[in-house]
Amino acid sequence: IFLTGMFVNGFINVSITTLEKRFGLRSSEAGVISVGYDIAFCILTMFVTYFGSRSHRPRIISVGAFLLGVGGLIFSLPHFTTGLYSFEEGFASKILMLNRTKNIYNPILGVNSQSFKARKYHGDGCASGASYLSNYVYVFIFAQLINGVGCTPLYTLGLAVIEDSVPKESASLYLGIGNAASIFGPVLGYGLGGVVLSFWVDFDQIDTSNVNLTPSDPRWVGAWWLGTMISMACAFLLVIPFAGFPAQQPFTHFLNTGTAQFRRMKNAEVDKTTGGEVAKEENFAKSYKDFPKALMMLAKNKTYVFVTLADCSEAILISGFTTFLPKIIESEFQQSAGTAALVAGVISIPGGMLGHVLAGLIIKCFNLKTANILKFNIVCCLCVCALSPSLLMYCRNRPVAGITIPYNNTNDLGGIMSTCNANCSCQEEFYIPVCGTDGINYFSACAAGCNEHIENGTDSYYNNCSCISTPSNNGWQASSGHCVTNDCNSLGAFLGVFCVCVMFTFMSSTPSLVVTFRVLPQRIRTFGLGVQWLFIRALGSIPGPIMFGTVIDLTCILWQKRICDGSKGSCWIYNS
Repeated sequence: IFLTGMFVNGFINVSITTLEKRFGLRSSEAGVISVGYDIAFCILTMFVTYFGSRSHRPRIISVGAFLLGVGGLIFSLPHFTTGLYSFEEGFASKILMLNRTKNIYNPILGVNSQSFKARKYHGDGCASGASYLSNYVYVFIFAQLINGVGCTPLYTLGLAVIEDSVPKESASLYLGIGNAASIFGPVLGYGLGGVVLSFWVDFDQIDTSNVNLTPSDPRWVGAWWLGTMISMACAFLLVIPFAGFPAQQPFTHFLNTGTAQFRRMKNAEVDKTTGGEVAKEENFAKSYKDFPKALMMLAKNKTYVFVTLADCSEAILISGFTTFLPKIIESEFQQSAGTAALVAGVISIPGGMLGHVLAGLIIKCFNLKTANILKFNIVCCLCVCALSPSLLMYCRNRPVAGITIPYNNTNDLGGIMSTCNANCSCQEEFYIPVCGTDGINYFSACAAGCNEHIENGTDSYYNNCSCISTPSNNGWQASSGHCVTNDCNSLGAFLGVFCVCVMFTFMSSTPSLVVTFRVLPQRIRTFGLGVQWLFIRALGSIPGPIMFGTVIDLTCILWQKRICDGSKGSCWIYNS
């Protein structure tokens, strides 16, 4: 559970923004990558739980661990089958409007004219058809489908194995620990993901000392594939230990424990009208002919139905936030991708783990009955609603000429082109921001209308900028990078309040699982959990990221425009 959370909900989710840049994807397409895992889960879960509950469950989980490793391998393949990532400071245009004089910076080329011939647009450029990279979205989706197949036995048969192996009064604590692992896994994935994204994407193929970019640069692409390779290796290591577990925990006379003994000790709080007596028949659920009857029993269990619907509504929010929370923090609070990933992990570590374990302890210590557990969940949900306005905190957009603030002497927010740079054919594929002496950011030196390029070590400065009305400062009117501002101080408050909100959100997860096990007869308990997961995925986890991604795309105010064919890529600037 820990490994699955680290890989699927950690490394992959934290790399969403990076994958958008590297492969020119939209947020809605990235959302589809996330739900590929849930689609496979939905397709298989009913059959795995119905027939798998009678099979050797640990060995089925072992096969799932192997498939998870295969999925990690496939997800990493695009890195090894594409060329180097292009990060040139500028790119040539078909129309040259300025003279190529020795020390004059050409805003169309984006480089010193003297050295242009020696510099090439390397990697996946126009010559190799950069737009084909977006087709790798299908490889990522296929890998996620394999991951979903591998994880289906774990979250259904695996949780049932835990519940079968402990006394009734302790089940909530053990399930809480298991659910806490599902939170701590993504947390570590976010943390390590932030670390691996600080490495250049092609560090295994080139000398990174020649890369004159930093992780805070919009063009930076980190080593997104490294985390998936680590997860792949760990998944393969788990195959043999899982295969070694017995089908059921054997009876121990000294401790008076064992799967069969625990089952006899548990009295499910089952509604007699839902078919509980039928489920006690020895041969029930051994044949596919009992499949419709088992489904009807679940549909008639009102407590089970409403708990499942509540979990679906919660899953929409959890899946959406786990996929896009780093991106939201990056855009709303002006952070780099790596920092946003680490910050998202900081929110989840205390909140998610404490929520799961604390809920399990409360149920165990107070020996709560099913009705009281449901009331406890209602209180947790009301607390989440009360804290949700924390999402209204944000930082104002950086002032970017033509996008969030008009160019001088105009009222136009129509894009990076204006009358002051009308003679420049500026590219919109790569965001290469410069800060003007007027305190305004420009999409590139070309967009600022600069004609002179001054290099000072690793720093770049620009002069003779037709769009900047303020005089030069120390011989320059613009410098590379964003303008540094200190007017964004709401991130700390957001993290504090949202962390508590996360805690209350997950405090209802373990109790819901306990209720599900308690209200179902033993013979359809695993099957009921599988059907519940089917609806949670189909009505919650699958539409959640797609809905979030679509809404986020609607807030984009500057799309990437590919040089090669003019097609739309990922989003550069969102309206915070």
